[in-house]
Amino acid sequence: MNPTNQKKNHKVVFALTERDGKTHWTRVGVAWPNRDGSLTLQLDAIPVSGKLQVREPQERDEVGWEPRKRPNFDLPSQLTGSD
Repeated sequence: MNPTNQKKNHKVVFALTERDGKTHWTRVGVAWPNRDGSLTLQLDAIPVSGKLQVREPQERDEVGWEPRKRPNFDLPSQLTGSD
């Protein structure tokens, strides 16, 4: 299978975690179907819950995804050595 077909046929892998009575979904990798119907998984993280979901990608999974922004804390000049 060529890379173009792999990109079109890929799936998204999520880890499911139960907290506060809710299920939280975290994207942890991708999957590609093999000729025999099995899947090859490429995980970027190992879920501690042990529960995974393999889903068809949605538009939101493919376009404009960025990690959460971290707050920008300015350190006092005494700690950075700058005036």
